[in-house]
Amino acid sequence: MSRVVVLLLATMMLLAGTAHAHTRSQSFSNWTIGENAIQGVFQVDAYRATQLSETPQALATLLRNHLAANVSLTQGGVACTASPPQAMAAPRGDLRVEFRFSCAKPFAEMPGILRIGAFFDVSVSHVHYVRLTGTDGKIQEMVLTLGKSDVAVGATAASSVSSVFDFLALGFWHVLSGLDHLAFLAVLAMLAGGLWRTAIAVTGFTLGHSLTLGLVAMNVLRPDTAAVEALIGFTVAWAAGEALARARGLSSWFGLAGAGAILLLPLLAWVVGLPSLPWSVLAGIALFAAAMSFARRFDAPIVAPAIATVFGLAHGAGFAGPLLELNIPGADLVPTLLAFNIGVEVGQLTALALFGGIVWTLRTSLKTIPNLAFDAMAAALFALGTFWFVSRALT
Repeated sequence: MSRVVVLLLATMMLLAGTAHAHTRSQSFSNWTIGENAIQGVFQVDAYRATQLSETPQALATLLRNHLAANVSLTQGGVACTASPPQAMAAPRGDLRVEFRFSCAKPFAEMPGILRIGAFFDVSVSHVHYVRLTGTDGKIQEMVLTLGKSDVAVGATAASSVSSVFDFLALGFWHVLSGLDHLAFLAVLAMLAGGLWRTAIAVTGFTLGHSLTLGLVAMNVLRPDTAAVEALIGFTVAWAAGEALARARGLSSWFGLAGAGAILLLPLLAWVVGLPSLPWSVLAGIALFAAAMSFARRFDAPIVAPAIATVFGLAHGAGFAGPLLELNIPGADLVPTLLAFNIGVEVGQLTALALFGGIVWTLRTSLKTIPNLAFDAMAAALFALGTFWFVSRALT
């Protein structure tokens, strides 16, 4: 097997390590500030807690211990008194922990420094969204990252959301740290063919991403998180399968077979005793797969931008949750969304430039790149997308 195929397969095996790739490594906290005390609730999805230890442990206990060691409040360099973190009731699939800190002096006289360093030691791309409400009702909202994990509490604290640059950087890293987002960009490039055609398709993807994100942030849409995550996995699988089918002239019946397999998922869930997405959601996805099987009479360069725009709607909903948690004021909503989506576009073009650089290097270092390399790449991405789709649909 050629070095190209080995390289591509090795890359995809590394990517396959996470079924929750688009479920961002993220967490949230909401704090209420008193005269010299602060109370808050930390929330994270349960899957993140499983990353804290390689040995089986109760997730609630594991999370409490991790937060106790990584969330602190100091005043004048002195640690404030902390009550033991307490587990709270949380939505299905999430964990919540309550904190209480008490400092020696009122914050009006001496501000405190709230440090939230949780999960950064297990995921360098982790993002934390923090919201603080002061005694005067003013709100402080920030996006915390590995290099920026402190929040001022009290007299010197700002009362606004993070800067536009923070959200621009967040959009940029949202792309480069999301495995299924990168996988979709790769299959989109394979489907479109050519640099400019791919750039146009990616821009269409950004338009779809921006539209859904804006509608959700403005409470026009309220997507189901589980359905969105499964749909994102489906976009990777379908685009990879379509690229392979077009390259090898496969029959449309393969698409119909895939649609039938999707409709069998609820039955499989019932047999193994797992919950699954509603029949209506899976039926809609299957109908799309079946209908698109007969769209191959259209050229791929035409189909790719249209499909990228449609699939961008699903990917946009995948990131909407964090912005909803921030409760961004109306006056800040437009510049925040604009900055984030500019960051997304820059991140996408950066990823494509990296992909292009790899392809150029391979083409210049090897005499020929066998057709098997394309087939192997498409097949691996199809398998990866299918794994994401099925594992998220049966959850």
